[in-house]
Amino acid sequence: MIISKSPAGKYMLGIDLTDEYCQISYLYNKKARFGRGFVNAATGGVSREPVTYSTAAGQEAYNIPTALCRLKDSSVWLAGYDALEADQAGEGTAVKDLLKKARKDANILLEGEEYSAGALLALYLRRCLALLEPEITPDLIAAVAFTAPDMDYELEQILVRAFSRLDLGLQKVICESHEESFYSYMLMQDAEQRRTGMLLCEYGADGAVSFSTLLYNRRTNPVVYWTQRQDRRIDPGLQKVGKDREFTLAVQEVLQQNEASAVYLTGEGFEGGWLREGAVCLCRGRRVFQGENLFSKGAAYSALLHVDRPSEIQDSVFLAGDALRSNIGIEVVLREQLGYHVLLDAGVKWYNAEVEEDFILENGKEFSLLRTPVTGGEAQELTVHLDGIPDRPDRTTRLRVVLTMPAAGRLRVQITDLGFGDIFPTGGGVWEETFEV
Repeated sequence: MIISKSPAGKYMLGIDLTDEYCQISYLYNKKARFGRGFVNAATGGVSREPVTYSTAAGQEAYNIPTALCRLKDSSVWLAGYDALEADQAGEGTAVKDLLKKARKDANILLEGEEYSAGALLALYLRRCLALLEPEITPDLIAAVAFTAPDMDYELEQILVRAFSRLDLGLQKVICESHEESFYSYMLMQDAEQRRTGMLLCEYGADGAVSFSTLLYNRRTNPVVYWTQRQDRRIDPGLQKVGKDREFTLAVQEVLQQNEASAVYLTGEGFEGGWLREGAVCLCRGRRVFQGENLFSKGAAYSALLHVDRPSEIQDSVFLAGDALRSNIGIEVVLREQLGYHVLLDAGVKWYNAEVEEDFILENGKEFSLLRTPVTGGEAQELTVHLDGIPDRPDRTTRLRVVLTMPAAGRLRVQITDLGFGDIFPTGGGVWEETFEV
C-alpha cells in the first residue's frame, strides 16, 4: 500500500494485478467515519462499497488486460484493450506478462529500442491510473493497495520499484495477497456476516477450485483472523449436472469442518448457470454473494484501514500464510517488577520480521524467549544455551539479540556477547539457533 499524509477528502484505491488483468476499485473518504458511510464516487450518494472502474459504461467489465503496445514508427503507447487491438491489427507489438518479465528482470526490444520490464510495468500502471481521470487525479489519491493471488517478497519489491517511478509523492508501499484483501472486505461488512466463519470459493476456468475459510479468535486482543485453505479440482469437461454435483460434494465437506455464515463465489468457473444443487446447499442458513471484483474492493478497504481506520472497526490482525503466527517476546525485570516485552508481533510477514535489541542477562548461561501462539495452544520457551560464555557476576553481561526469519515458520536467533564495558570485556562469543515457530 502507498500511504500519503492527509487521507480525509481523498481517494483510496485498490489494485488487483496479475499477468492477465488489472482491476481498480476506489472509494472517496469524505467523512472518514464508517458509521456515516463513504461517498459513492459514481453516483454521488453515500455507500459503504468501493466503486470498480469498468471499461464499458453501465457494464461489469472490470478487467483491464495487462498489456502494452508501442505503435510502429511512433512514440505512442497504448494499454489494455487498446494495446491488444493495435497488436491484432498489426499496428504495433503487444507486450504481455509484465509481472513475469519483471521477475526475470528482462529487457524487451521494441521498434529498435530496449526497455526494462520494470519501466514498462510502471508505464502500464500510469496508463491505468489515467483511466480514472479527470475524476481522480494523482493529487487526490491518499492510498493505493496492491493485491495479487499470491504476494511474495520478490513481487512486493517489483511493485514498490514500479510505483516509485510514477513519482506521485506518496510515502510507503505495502502489498497484500487476495486472502488479505478478502479479510479487509469482510471486516467492513455487517457483523452478522462474521457471526461464524466466512467462506471464499474461487473457481478457475481450468477446473481448479480453492476453498478459503476465514476464521477468528475473539479471545485475543486484538482479534486474530486467519484462513484455512483446501484445494480441489473438478473436471472442466463435465456437463452442468456433473459439475454441480462435484462442487456440492466438495463444499459440503468443507462446511462440515468449519461452519460459515457468509459465502463468496468468484471466478470464471462459476459462469454458465450450472450451479443448482450447490446453490441450495450454500444458501441454507447463510448469505451467499457472487462477483468478480471482490479483491480490488477488499484492497480499497485495506487502504482505508491502514491510513484512517474507522473507530467502529475493532482492532484485529490477519495471519497471512507467510506471516508469523505467534507473538515472540521475553520476560524482563523492570524496576524490580516482572513484565513481558514483545519483540515480534504475530501477523508480520516473515521477510519483514527483523528486530535487534540489547539486554542485560539476569543470571545463568542461557537466554530464553517466549513464543505465544495466537491461534490457540500453549506458550513455549525458546532457549539458547550460551555455552562458553565467561563467568561473571549477575547482571554484568550485556547481550545483543537479533531476531530474523529466514523462511515462513522459522525463527533465527543470534546472540552476541558484548561484555560489560571495561569492567568485563566481551568474550567474543556468538550463538545462533533456529526454531520452528
